[in-house]
Amino acid sequence: MNGKLDSAYSHHAACRMQQRGIAPELVELLLSIGRSSYHQGRELVYLDRKGVTMLQAEYGVPAECCQRLRVHYLVLQGGEIVTVGHKTTHFKRDRH
Repeated sequence: MNGKLDSAYSHHAACRMQQRGIAPELVELLLSIGRSSYHQGRELVYLDRKGVTMLQAEYGVPAECCQRLRVHYLVLQGGEIVTVGHKTTHFKRDRH
């Protein structure tokens, strides 16, 4: 992944983390093993199937916990975390 640990949070991201109950440890986990894609000039980081498999195999995280982690995502711009959230629908990727 991009290896951006100890990242800077924008004020908006810090507020959203608190409002949505997303722990800083989860953000660091997403940054270290999450999948990265780009949308409208910003980096989108989320946990895909490969990341879930890695969590289960290497870290021993239970399957039901991994599935709950899949709904979180981060938006980064210029190395700063702009916002965090919960996915309510799938991301539309690879559209042409």
